[in-house]
Amino acid sequence: MKIATDTWMLRPQPIDAVFSTVREAGFEYLELSPRPDVMPSYGGRRASKAKIAEIAEASKTHGVEIASIFIEQAWGSSEEDIRRAAVGYWKQTVQLAVDLGCDRINSEFTGRPTAPQAGEAAMRRSLEEVLPLAESEGVTLALEPHPGDWVESGVGAVDFIRGLQSDHVTYLHCVPHTFYLTGVEDERGQFKDVNRDIITYAGDTMDHVHLADTLLPGRTFLNPGSPGVRNHQHLDIGQGDIDWDEVFTALREVGFDGVVSVAVFRHESRVMESLTHNRRIIRERLEGGADQ
Repeated sequence: MKIATDTWMLRPQPIDAVFSTVREAGFEYLELSPRPDVMPSYGGRRASKAKIAEIAEASKTHGVEIASIFIEQAWGSSEEDIRRAAVGYWKQTVQLAVDLGCDRINSEFTGRPTAPQAGEAAMRRSLEEVLPLAESEGVTLALEPHPGDWVESGVGAVDFIRGLQSDHVTYLHCVPHTFYLTGVEDERGQFKDVNRDIITYAGDTMDHVHLADTLLPGRTFLNPGSPGVRNHQHLDIGQGDIDWDEVFTALREVGFDGVVSVAVFRHESRVMESLTHNRRIIRERLEGGADQ
């Protein structure tokens, strides 16, 4: 199993500082999240040959491997010009992964939950163009249902991925999305912690997990309110309402041996404290080890 950290909180930092900070926090792997000088969200590649060389040098110098690249592209959009552009950006990201010696790209379904049929149709068209390239290059696409995507259900996402029948598309389980992963509220209008059920159901279809805490939607409010907003957070483990005993027990029971990434976005003012805190808990709960 690889323990990595997302680099979103470090995005303002130069490349070398990103890798050095990750290493100082005790990680040997990172998940390279969107950066304006590499691959921005919903845009095309920015990384030059010189930038690729800079990233490779930082990785070698600090002994930190790129376990995955995370991107956001609207390949599930029902607007055809946007979808086609997203496909082009996806192909650029596959090439970026190859250039960086990384064999994994993580992403979301996108689309809209109010139009699931249009979202699925658009995404299938996109996959028909992107997946052959990924397969030929040996790159795996790990997909997570994000609150607000055309599919929000964890089980629904797993079933869609299994139906593709490709060894190069897998399920990414994102714990801070917990309270939307049933796709619906229960009969009392409450949200459920379904991590254990989905992790068990996903089994070996799941090879990447994002770890961060979140609050029950009813404990946080938007002012002014906005209909349809999927309010959730990416907090340090222990700061929210996730049942972490259930999460870690389920991961051990299924024998998870993929990549786990710290996916905390909230604590840019204390990045080192946040990273070391979460890494320590993951090691203790999944590896049975403690930092010295």
